[in-house]
Amino acid sequence: MGVNIWLKPLKFSISIFIFLFTSAYIVPQLPYQTSKQSIIVWVLIFTMIIEIACIIFQAYRGQQSHFNITDPIGRKLFPLMGIMISVAYFTYFIILIDFFRLSTSLSAAMLWAVRFGIIILLFGGISGFMMASGLKHNVGVADGGVGLPFTNWSTVGGDLRVSHFISLHALQLLPLLVLLMTYINIQPNTQLITIAITSAVYGSFALLTLIQAINGQPFIRLH
Repeated sequence: MGVNIWLKPLKFSISIFIFLFTSAYIVPQLPYQTSKQSIIVWVLIFTMIIEIACIIFQAYRGQQSHFNITDPIGRKLFPLMGIMISVAYFTYFIILIDFFRLSTSLSAAMLWAVRFGIIILLFGGISGFMMASGLKHNVGVADGGVGLPFTNWSTVGGDLRVSHFISLHALQLLPLLVLLMTYINIQPNTQLITIAITSAVYGSFALLTLIQAINGQPFIRLH
């Protein structure tokens, strides 16, 4: 699609590393028994390994990994990737429920940062489902073509990847904001209010970029 074939494996490798690194901090905060924690951790690791392995393998073969229903191997790997992501998605839905249901040692601000982060992450499933069901990520224009550097988000039409990216990384940005506020000695009540406001603004931003993409409008128009 006009970009280096190894760019996608690179982007997904970085994203998956960040996702698993974040999960390694979040999951142990829940009072799980060792066996349950191990199952959840290994489910997340296994699904992400399969996901990135499929992407790398298809890049090695010179084939698209996502939306590929013309290549015989791609017709098997693309649904497999969808299953892996669905399993990881459902696993995080369980984690979200447990963060509301179980007691943790997290501060109120950090607890709500994690809760809101997971909620917004799960919201990203909407754009993911739209891309998978439509077999494309652009709206109003064909996939590929001119786009922003590195991300390759379309600058001439709607791109569902924008909202997807923003949603997925709420789980890093909101807890990091709490860590920053704690480091500079912001009062707990102020931290909590800040997280509530930031989460609302951030979630609204993810929603607006989704609406923008659905209407065929680029995130940033350069052409």
